Amino acid sequence: MKKALFLLVVLSWGCGQSAVEKPDNLIDEATMVDILYDLSVLEAMKTRDAKLSDNSSAGYVYKKYNIDSVQFAHSNQYYAAEIEKYRKIYEKVDARLQAEKTTADSLAKKEGRTTPTPPGDPGQIK
Repeated sequence: MKKALFLLVVLSWGCGQSAVEKPDNLIDEATMVDILYDLSVLEAMKTRDAKLSDNSSAGYVYKKYNIDSVQFAHSNQYYAAEIEKYRKIYEKVDARLQAEKTTADSLAKKEGRTTPTPPGDPGQIK
């Protein structure tokens, strides 16, 4: 019983505490969406072009937004601790990626090209 009570007190105290302090140079949510979108596109491009597979390519994104990897990491860590904010950020990133995919698929269809199916896509298995 004492263990259960102790665990309840610790969990209650822990839930009330912010796990990560807000960084002084926190990247605002809208910019974070833009950065994560660009990094996602960059990752997708890396699967197509081996020349982009080095780690320095993310530096181009950091330079574009006038940040460094430390500022990005601290901001990302902060938002990850604020799960609702983080979820909303990633929902916006996903919506942009889906819109871009829809546009690309539409253009490919107009030009009579087929869109590539990602490896491991369930639609490939027959």
